[in-house]
Amino acid sequence: MLALVGRDRVAAVSRFAADPVASTVAAQAAGLAVTTGEVEDILARAPDLVVLGAYNATTTAPMLRQLGIQVHVLAPGNGIAETLAAIRDLARDLGSEAAGEALVATIETGLATQPHPEHRLKAAIYQAGGWSAGRGTTADDLLRAVGMDNIAAEAGLVGFASLPLETLAAAGPDLIVVESMGEEAPSIAGEVLRHPALAAGGARRVTVPMRLWACPDVALIEAAALIAGAGR
Repeated sequence: MLALVGRDRVAAVSRFAADPVASTVAAQAAGLAVTTGEVEDILARAPDLVVLGAYNATTTAPMLRQLGIQVHVLAPGNGIAETLAAIRDLARDLGSEAAGEALVATIETGLATQPHPEHRLKAAIYQAGGWSAGRGTTADDLLRAVGMDNIAAEAGLVGFASLPLETLAAAGPDLIVVESMGEEAPSIAGEVLRHPALAAGGARRVTVPMRLWACPDVALIEAAALIAGAGR
C-alpha cells in the first residue's frame, strides 16, 4: 500500500509493517500509527478503506462491512501473475491506478532483465523442516524467470509442501535457495539445512530473506537478483 499512496493517506499500519525482518517498507512505515487489527481499534481511526490480508479477514471483514466500512482483502499471490493482479486490484480501490500500473511495469521489467545462466540450472527452495515451494508459488515463478528449473515442481509438488531430503539430493541440485527470517535460533527443524547430503553434491547456496517475496512489491526484483547472481 505504501508503494501506491503517500504516508498522509495512511491512518495506521499493522505491527509487521515497521519490522525490518518481515517488511520491505519498514523505513516508509516508521513513525506511522500502528493498529492492533481489532475492530474497535480500526473504528477509532475512522478509515475510508481497510486493507486486510486473506488470512485475517475471515471474521474482521464481515464485521467492518456490516458497519459500512469498505474493505479490501488482499488475495494471496499464488505466482507472479496473481501477485501483479493483486497490485492492480488494490490500486483500483485506492484510486491509484496509475501508480499501480507503474509498479507492475517496474516489477515486470526488473524480472525480465535478470541474467540467465549459460545452461538451465536445477534449483530448489528449501526451508527449515524440509519445506519447499512447488508449482503455483511466487518462488517457483522466480526460479523460472531467471532460467532455472524448480526441483520441487518437477517432483510434483504444488504450493508449499514437504520435499524429502532424499528426493532433493538425488535430483543433483545446482543451487539451493534457503529462505531466511533473520537471525534464526538453532532448531531441530533447521538441522535439515545443514545436512551433509546437501553439501556432498557441491550445490551452491544462496539465502533470500523471507520478506522479499512475502509481499507483492518491487522486492521481488531483489529476490530474483539474488537467485540469478548465485546461478552465474
